[in-house]
Amino acid sequence: MVIAGTGDPATPYEWGPKLTAQLKTGVLVTYKGEGHGAYLSGDACVKKVTDAYLLEGKVPAEGTTCPA
Repeated sequence: MVIAGTGDPATPYEWGPKLTAQLKTGVLVTYKGEGHGAYLSGDACVKKVTDAYLLEGKVPAEGTTCPA
């Protein structure tokens, strides 16, 4: 799972889809918010998707987007 933020000043969003394409089983999650570090942004959607992936092995659906 790759989380890419549309308003990340340190890591351009375009890198997220490119990295996902390089992974054999990568899934992109788009965070439409500002700042670097989407998980720590306090966004409930990002937290839910990330926790489900890390704690339960649940892969998010292709095209998952978390609005800010």
